[in-house]
This record gives sequence, C-alpha cells and structure tokens, in this order.
Amino acid sequence: MKRFLEKWDTARWLRLLLGAGFAAYGFYHNEGYAIAFGLLLTLMSLLNWSCCAAGSCNATSGKGAPYKNFVKPYNPKNE
Repeated sequence: MKRFLEKWDTARWLRLLLGAGFAAYGFYHNEGYAIAFGLLLTLMSLLNWSCCAAGSCNATSGKGAPYKNFVKPYNPKNE
C-alpha cells in the first residue's frame, strides 16, 4: 500500500491522467488499442513503473572515473 501512496510527482500524475483519458476514449469509441494503452499507462502510474523508477536510466556505473589512474593532472611546477 505504501508504494501507491508515495512519490507522486508530476510525471506520475501525467501518466495517470493520460492513461485515464486514453482508456475513457477507448471505451467510448470501442477501440481496443486505446483501452490497452490507457490501462497500461494507468497501471504504470499506480505502481510507479518507468525506466527511471527501476534505476535503468542511471548513466554512471559507480566504479568512478575510468581513466583516473591513467590521466594525471598537469602540474607546471614539476617539470
């Protein structure tokens, strides 16, 4: 239950509103793809699923700089 009530940011509200809108449009016009897409967006917003929520949007590997020991800072005093 805690997962449903935490971290409601702008992107999550937007997914919920778009999902509800697509689902309502699909039910009104009897469009299966719109219903499926709307329900998927609604489910994503309720469960807070996205690529960034899973941590896959993170670009750093946590190992530090790859050339830290290879590239030394230039010091003009030591020639």
